[in-house]
Amino acid sequence: MDNKTPFAAGMARFALSHPVTVCMVFLSLLLFGIIASRLLPLEKFPGIDIPEMVINVPYDDATPSEIERMITRPIEEAVATLSGIKRIQSRSFDNRAEIYVEFNWDENIKAKSIEAREKIDGIRHLLPDDVERILVFKFNTNDMPIFQLRVSSERDLSNAYDLLDRNLKRAMERVPGISKVELYGVMKKQIIIRLKPQRMAALDISAADVTRQLQQANFAMSAGQIDNGNQQIRVSPQGEFSDIRDFAAMPVRGSISLSDIADINYEQPEATEGRHLDRTYAVGFNVYRESGSNLVDVSSRVLEVIEKAKKDPAFNGINLFVMDDVAKSVTTSLSDLLWAGVIGAVFSVAVLYLFLRQLSTTLIVVLSVPVSLCITLGVMYLAGYSLNVLSLMGLMLAVGMLVDNAVVITESIFNERQYTNSRREATLKGVNKVSLAVIAGTTTTAIVFLPNIIGVKIDVTVFLEHVAIAICISLFASLLIAQTLIPLLAEKIKTPSTTKKVKAAAYQRYYQKVLAWVISHRKSSGLIALIILASTILPMQVVSSDGQGNDDNKRVWLTYHFTQGYSMDEVEKSVDKMEAFLYANQDKFHIEQVYSWFTAGEAVSGITLKDDLPIPIAQWKTMVKDAMPEFARARPSFNWRSDNGGGLQITLTGDSTSRLLALGDRLVAPLSAIEGLEDVKLDVGNQQQEVQIRIDRERAHRLGLNAESIAGLISTALRGVNLRTFRHGNAGEVDVRLMYSQDTQTSVSQLQNIKIASWQGKPVTLANVATVTTAPQLSEIQRINRQTALMIKANLGEDLTLEQARERISAVMAYQSLPDGYSWSLDGAFQNMDEAQQVMQVNMLLAICMIYIVMAALFESLLLPTAVIGSLLFSFTGVFWTFMITGTSMSIMAMIGMLILMGIVVNNGIVLVDRINQLVNEGMSLSQAVLNGCQSRVRPVLMTVATTVLGLVPLAIGTTRIGGDGPAYSPMAIAIIGGLLFSTLTSLFLVPLTYIQLVRLRQATARMIYQAHNRVRRWTRQTT
Repeated sequence: MDNKTPFAAGMARFALSHPVTVCMVFLSLLLFGIIASRLLPLEKFPGIDIPEMVINVPYDDATPSEIERMITRPIEEAVATLSGIKRIQSRSFDNRAEIYVEFNWDENIKAKSIEAREKIDGIRHLLPDDVERILVFKFNTNDMPIFQLRVSSERDLSNAYDLLDRNLKRAMERVPGISKVELYGVMKKQIIIRLKPQRMAALDISAADVTRQLQQANFAMSAGQIDNGNQQIRVSPQGEFSDIRDFAAMPVRGSISLSDIADINYEQPEATEGRHLDRTYAVGFNVYRESGSNLVDVSSRVLEVIEKAKKDPAFNGINLFVMDDVAKSVTTSLSDLLWAGVIGAVFSVAVLYLFLRQLSTTLIVVLSVPVSLCITLGVMYLAGYSLNVLSLMGLMLAVGMLVDNAVVITESIFNERQYTNSRREATLKGVNKVSLAVIAGTTTTAIVFLPNIIGVKIDVTVFLEHVAIAICISLFASLLIAQTLIPLLAEKIKTPSTTKKVKAAAYQRYYQKVLAWVISHRKSSGLIALIILASTILPMQVVSSDGQGNDDNKRVWLTYHFTQGYSMDEVEKSVDKMEAFLYANQDKFHIEQVYSWFTAGEAVSGITLKDDLPIPIAQWKTMVKDAMPEFARARPSFNWRSDNGGGLQITLTGDSTSRLLALGDRLVAPLSAIEGLEDVKLDVGNQQQEVQIRIDRERAHRLGLNAESIAGLISTALRGVNLRTFRHGNAGEVDVRLMYSQDTQTSVSQLQNIKIASWQGKPVTLANVATVTTAPQLSEIQRINRQTALMIKANLGEDLTLEQARERISAVMAYQSLPDGYSWSLDGAFQNMDEAQQVMQVNMLLAICMIYIVMAALFESLLLPTAVIGSLLFSFTGVFWTFMITGTSMSIMAMIGMLILMGIVVNNGIVLVDRINQLVNEGMSLSQAVLNGCQSRVRPVLMTVATTVLGLVPLAIGTTRIGGDGPAYSPMAIAIIGGLLFSTLTSLFLVPLTYIQLVRLRQATARMIYQAHNRVRRWTRQTT
């Protein structure tokens, strides 16, 4: 190993020769890291472009089938030609079309959204002429609202738009860092012109003529300019109305003005949705921040505006409630992580002192933690990263590992002091002996993340990349400190000079005795190792696979599932009934607040629970469902869990919607009978009544009419026509809408009596040229990958796992016969879990290969890394046994823990093998080198394992979640702790045993090759 001395101890020698320089460098890095911690943007998640695009096409007062045929299908065909599409899903409603396009994670979503707009523009002529706008949305994690504000009052808030807009919305928009504030639930007043059909019929005036005249009367345009030689004067004809009375006085024909055939009012539009908060009418705000701004700072400034508004006399009797404060959940999560880190660090210091028995040495080792963290924060700031729950999770995981390199280096230095009086010489020798081991250990810990960074991209790997960056930067910072600052400080510590070797501790002597037995009984030891490895089968049969395990214990959503498309007033009555029931049992159900949203045929209630719910959330849901009253119009159930892509989802695909409905109705019963499946329902919205108007084309032609003009008149009567906006005083731009009287919009008979034309002096009504019938119609039509689809959704029961649900659903569906051209598939949580587990398993295999490559390069051997790789297998054994004992399911967070574990467990083997190699190269016998090398390294191995494990104990036993409401950290911490402890106990004996066997195998192979070579040479001489 002497040939490696200049390289291994080079950095330490430089540090010892330039102590002031090194101290100033690290002091500067420490100060810069402290400053960077204040400058780093604080966010919930890093700014990541989500590879999803939503195309929203508003089209009021239509039918789902009409929107599917005229809007959804043409847009689907257009965007399907984009490359990199993973999935297309669409939903056609009675007032809009929504097309969801999911891309692969490595696609540039910004470029795809531009390309999609170009594709849609190319087929714009195929869409209805009265489609006003097509909205294409792309998403970034920074685009989410920082909180939702709800406003409730006993006062009537329906006319409070101006108050809320002027005194609250605009005030929040002026806060630095705020990009947008949305106000909904209360609408701005409009000028509504309601035509009187009877009066128009008597005066023989058509709606088309009135529409045309209104569009021509209220205008503003530029007519060019006049050049009189000295100056240019712009010419702008002014035809805009300046007062609402201008509309009433507008001449329609002769002496007939608009007020003679219509009512013109400045009024509140008819509400299409409503909200309740604490059983009172509520209004909502969504507040968005600018990208790169500090989440907590911006949120606190907005909250100051809200507190100021509460004191405003204009808001007397109005309650302002912050419903979802992202900053609060982030600070809670960060606080929990910091406390877990502090507790873990205290445990680690205690363990180090217990082993080292010297305060100064302990403080030197512990010093690597804050310096490494500050260097990491500084690098993250320079690289443009933010401080978020993912990067902080990486720092939290790294805390226990940051002392590993310092422990090994310090232990080696003070071990050399037992043989050398010169502190500098002992320091250089000590660093040189373990430099290769600490470099290899740090590199293998970091290299396991490489497949996630450069491999197949899914949501887990993209988010894990930000965890990996924090871990890797901090680990390499600790490596730099261990090679420079630690030797410099260790040299300054005076220890009593001794030439006698200090007697080994009792646990070291005991370990050497057991190791000697293992080496002398290789067959028995190998058999025991195989039995331990084979025992993994037992917990693998018990430990179940599960999703992310993200069940929010703070808020639960209740969906009403109305049987028909009831009016908003009827829906509100059901909401009132449910809220009365919940508030009557508020203390019993531990309810803090209830927020409800409703519209025609649809409603949902969000139930906010009190902190520290004394019972499991699944038990709480059962208790509420058992006590829930009966509803005649609705079938309430708790919302399908959205954390797993919509809960459990069985997708039926085919050509006919009616046939899919029949299949779905037939399958709900057997699926509901599966034990553990809850809330099994068809996700089809509700049925509505559709008025179908069939025009007699032949009769219309005889009367000089066509179907298009008749449909346009009906559209004006029911949907209305948007006219040019009108500037009205302080209200600014006011929408102007032309429509028929409310009687026409609420009565089929009135609609049939609308005059559409005159023929030979007689009025022609709609009933003269069309047949009006009523038929049932779905409230929405769904399509997946351009096929009509129907979803059956369900929730998992408390004791049912995803894997068990998959088996039971597949068993039920195996006995169900589907018509030709119709199929079923498992989506939602199943699809997400399968994809994530498949990618994570591949990345784990790649990580093992990379660990082997790194060790082979550092050891300059293809055989010796195999001795260390074996410890990975036993770490997985420890993980599964720990999961079985603790009742933890195999989730994505658990797999992330196993991935991190793979980079950690090999460090123990590397330290052992590196020391054994050094002793063998010094001429010691193989068995003696193994015994002495392992005994000398058992203390640093136990110290590094203890600090890592104790650093994670607070996360393992705590309830801390990602972002405060995401998946729990505990499965990840439990996986690392269980695997690391079990792997350490086995690798301390099996790595040396495997090393001896491999060396003997290499020697036997060399002898065999040598003997074969000699035989060939003798045979060659004999033949010649």
